[in-house]
Amino acid sequence: MARRTIASVYAQRLADGHAFEMIVVDNTPDANARAWVESLSGLEPPLRYVHEARSGISHARNAGVAAAKGQFIAFIDDDETAEPDWLANLHRALLAHEADMGTGPVLPVFENKPALGWDPTPFFFGKREAMATGGQLQAARTGNIMLRVATCFDGTPPFDPRLGRSGGEDTEFTHGLYRKGRKIIWVADATVHEFWPQSKASLPAFLRRKLVTARNTTHVRIAWAPRPVSTFLAVAVKALVQLVVFSPLAAASYPFSRQFYARNAMQVMSALGKLTFWQRAGYYGRSGGGT
Repeated sequence: MARRTIASVYAQRLADGHAFEMIVVDNTPDANARAWVESLSGLEPPLRYVHEARSGISHARNAGVAAAKGQFIAFIDDDETAEPDWLANLHRALLAHEADMGTGPVLPVFENKPALGWDPTPFFFGKREAMATGGQLQAARTGNIMLRVATCFDGTPPFDPRLGRSGGEDTEFTHGLYRKGRKIIWVADATVHEFWPQSKASLPAFLRRKLVTARNTTHVRIAWAPRPVSTFLAVAVKALVQLVVFSPLAAASYPFSRQFYARNAMQVMSALGKLTFWQRAGYYGRSGGGT
């Protein structure tokens, strides 16, 4: 899948006078991606390989940032492919809206959707995806993002290694920048496609993902709140209401409609994540990931 990611980046259409560098960070302890990455010869500009042996996605992302030389840094994950104007549209929007950071749609591609027994697609589209380019956000995910180096990085490792296995390091970093006055915008035409294997898109796996992401988002919100205790109490009240409303609906719908059950169970997992935000459950695999 990473080969397809790389191919999609090298297929980018850039304006005259613009250039990019491509950095692949290998986060396996034994550097087992080195051979096939270095076998991709003849690319222009040459592909740059970086090995980060310390396991965890935060270490991988930090290594990529440290190696980058450009005025802007874009991230894409190794299970994604980019549309041909992805980089150009992100860059153009940052300039036009005088923003520090831009993020765009991540559209799912399911391996075998009929075999799932339910449709995850509706859960990928919300208020953010309905926004026009230039709409402002309070955080972003690194699966599709571009940042200005001058205003977003200060020379220190930006992503917290303590969140390297649970995820949420990107939310914490980008929300922290927002709290410091940086401008984050939505770029509606900067699209990437994320591949979802059947195991990842199964309903139990999807519900676990919802639990983990709710924990991460709540952790960040409380960590940056001026009054953390008051913020947690407000979050807890909302979570308890979610449990009271959606737990019976999930239980009642389970025997009859897998789709309706999924919708209600997502709310239940969101509530449980908010109430257990301090539990840093592992999300990424043992050997980390690639970016």
